[in-house]
Amino acid sequence: MLRRFLGVLKVLLRDKRGLVGISIIVFFTFVAIAAPLLTPYDPLSVRKRIAAELTLPYWFKYLPGNERSSENLHPINDPEFTSNEALKEWAFTTDPSVHNLSVKHTSDEGSPHSGSGCIAISFKRQASDTLGEVKAVLIREFYYPYGGPPKRFLGHISAKATGIMNLSQWGVEIKVFTEEIGGEKNVLWSARQGGIYRSESWIEPSITSVTGGVKYPPLIDSYILDTESEMFSKPGNNLYGVEVSFAQDVQEATIYIDDFDLDFYGSLFGFLGTDRLGRDIASQLLYGTRISLIIGLLAAFLSVTIGLGLGLFSGYSGGFVDEIMMRFTDMLLVLPELPLLIVLIAVLGSTVWNLILLIGFLGWMGFARTVRSQVLSLKERPFVEAAKAVGASRLHIITRHMLPNVMNLVYVTLAMSVPYAIMSEAYISFLGLFDPTLVTWGRMLHEVLGVVDGVQRWWWIVPPGLCIAAISTAFIFIGYALDEILNPKLRERR
Repeated sequence: MLRRFLGVLKVLLRDKRGLVGISIIVFFTFVAIAAPLLTPYDPLSVRKRIAAELTLPYWFKYLPGNERSSENLHPINDPEFTSNEALKEWAFTTDPSVHNLSVKHTSDEGSPHSGSGCIAISFKRQASDTLGEVKAVLIREFYYPYGGPPKRFLGHISAKATGIMNLSQWGVEIKVFTEEIGGEKNVLWSARQGGIYRSESWIEPSITSVTGGVKYPPLIDSYILDTESEMFSKPGNNLYGVEVSFAQDVQEATIYIDDFDLDFYGSLFGFLGTDRLGRDIASQLLYGTRISLIIGLLAAFLSVTIGLGLGLFSGYSGGFVDEIMMRFTDMLLVLPELPLLIVLIAVLGSTVWNLILLIGFLGWMGFARTVRSQVLSLKERPFVEAAKAVGASRLHIITRHMLPNVMNLVYVTLAMSVPYAIMSEAYISFLGLFDPTLVTWGRMLHEVLGVVDGVQRWWWIVPPGLCIAAISTAFIFIGYALDEILNPKLRERR
């Protein structure tokens, strides 16, 4: 059997259509296997933000009208302060007359998110001090290079206070701010905005207070802070920092700062942009290749196997068995496949394995009738009569004499069934009945519908559509080439 398959493959490579089809399939197989190496992004993960929502592909910057587009920018190298080197990129300023205020890196503390390592700002008022409010400022200067604002920017800080009961009530204030050098200072978050934070525990900022017992996620988010996109609207040097103020009645306190970050997410990202959740579309396209191939090949193999087995058994048995099996086959043939598939997926669940099984079980009927007709002709041949005469069993005749003579049909039908399975998956996923844990080309097309101007985003719609068409065409090319090679009536005489 293997030798026969290799022989067919060798002949197939000599056919131009077969060679084109195999080349396309080899390319998609490589993409499916190497997807984790071709892209660093998880196609469905939203745990770690990689870009803003609904960004354009990066190559749009070369098109007219996109000169002011922005890209991702991460100006802070080590926001978690994992070593003393991280402190060197920050500048610390305070009143020159203040001698009892210090800033240093410490490995004894750290937020729950980043572990050990943070910045400690310590203050201790002496009995002889007559100073009023004392301020300490930790700033990072960076250059914003783009001619337009980011699609979104997010900041973050974790803070912990010791030596006082709680912030904002006992004279310690923490402010996170940005400032364009020579321009306006913008306060992004103040400890007094987020409610009462207890001493000796790590806190994270929330620009909204607790409402109805529900605390909003910790955000320093331009979607709320800068709805008009006025900040970072032109190139220039900027400051990002934290200001800690100790009131006159504060005698001693230490403020720990960690996870101090600022991320700019531009209006351009990746080769195909992002979807409505900020996920990379190009990675979805690459990972969708493996699911389409798996569904297409396994479903086609299942349907051909069922059709081959039933066709061989029905055709050779004849009589009452053949009549019952063919009437059952005819009953399934008249059922509308796509509506039935939709109903069964909705009832049984939209997992990828359910989809493979249902496509396979609903696609064997036509091939079974073709195999049966071939077997009805073969069993009247002299070599079958000779096998019966020497006492060969039914199983021996089917496997040794019938099966090899219908293998040509198997190869052709298998190649032609894969596009049907791939298209069926695309139909089902496009209608929303997809496995939520996996990304497919059909699911990509469905998610375009969830965007207001989705149909206008051709760079999102066209690639998965072309991939479905290309891989389906490849298998059709192989099917036609096999039919031409294996069918004596179509074989070219040279």
